Amino acid sequence: MKEKLHKQHLILEEVVDKFISNGFFEMNLSSFFSGLETSEKIWVLGAGKASVEMAYQLEEHFGSAIKDGIIISPNKTHKLDRIQVFTGTHPYPYQDSVSASYELWKLARRIPKEDTVVFCLSGGASSLFCIPANGIELDELRKTYKLLLNSGASIHEVNAVRKHLSETSGGKLGQLLSDNNLISIVLSDVPGDDPEIIGSGPTVPDSSTFKAAFQILKKYRLWEEVPHSIRIYLSKGMHGDVDENPKPGHQEWKNHHLKVISGANILAENVGKFLVKKGFNTQVASKAYNISVKKISKDICSDAISVLSKKSGLKAPAGLIYFGESTVDVTGDGKGGRNQELALNAAISVEGQHAISLLSFATDGIDGPTDAAGAIVNSETTLKARKLKLSPEDYLQQNDSYHFHEKMNTLLRTGHTGNNLMDLQVVLIG
Repeated sequence: MKEKLHKQHLILEEVVDKFISNGFFEMNLSSFFSGLETSEKIWVLGAGKASVEMAYQLEEHFGSAIKDGIIISPNKTHKLDRIQVFTGTHPYPYQDSVSASYELWKLARRIPKEDTVVFCLSGGASSLFCIPANGIELDELRKTYKLLLNSGASIHEVNAVRKHLSETSGGKLGQLLSDNNLISIVLSDVPGDDPEIIGSGPTVPDSSTFKAAFQILKKYRLWEEVPHSIRIYLSKGMHGDVDENPKPGHQEWKNHHLKVISGANILAENVGKFLVKKGFNTQVASKAYNISVKKISKDICSDAISVLSKKSGLKAPAGLIYFGESTVDVTGDGKGGRNQELALNAAISVEGQHAISLLSFATDGIDGPTDAAGAIVNSETTLKARKLKLSPEDYLQQNDSYHFHEKMNTLLRTGHTGNNLMDLQVVLIG
């Protein structure tokens, strides 16, 4: 079994390496620019984990036609010549995000109405492009973000709240640029590819409401936990004392165009094809999951064990591929991310089974507030931990998956990948 596990590990590492080198998914934005003439004056704005790569392609395509631009990113993956890159923080906003956001907003306000604006958006923009609403301090906003992200709320629910607490989200930038020819290019990192949700939708109208934001906080028992200023601001919104975000059907943004890139399913299919070439019978999930870490981990392990027990139509050696975004209800005070927690859950579930290995990978390279992208585990991982007098269950209870994987040398570190799709899981069996 050790030889099989070693081979599986090498293949999973190869999956990660090929993704990072664009072997499975490569952004190609040129098709979105076919209607633009290079003689036009073009301004480039954007935010998100993949926004620098997107802006780089714009510079390659339009060159000197780009008048100016600002991108807000957690890192600088490319050196840009005509577009400024400001760095911000993710998943929680700090002063650098706010300062960069004011600079972007200031530039947007002085763009002539006859000029074209291309807005590059990818996941992470909710924190990177963020100005607290009037009366809300940054540390109060940051505390609210943390409570939401640790509550088990879905990304749709989290961003419905965040859109009502930031002066940049929920269509507000679209409203500012309502008279411009605006092309929003959106790289999806959320199940369903809803442009209202991705990066909290700065340039698209928002169908959620202040009342919905209030109900979400009540649902997850956070209403009494969030700072007083948050409750005051949302209450004002529900009573009509603060304007709602621009609503679908109420706007006449005639020259606004939206292009959404759904890359996670392409990535998963290409990983499946790669595994077939490696001799595996493969099964690729038909759609993205959007459930808790515990539930998706249970489903994945159940599928894997079904292959081993010959209750599945798939025969070993087999490869299972999943993609999506999970939620974590954080009750402990440990360190980790949803991919690391998923991997720890799975390692416990497949303990002692025949050769099973699992990769759980944040495609942006940063899993939660850690320096890891995820983890690679197998059916011997927790057995080895117990021999070292480590209790996997204790680490899981404390939401301390990072330190478990660190001790077991199962952390996956890639650094920022310059891309941002959904999370990817690959399971190899037999």
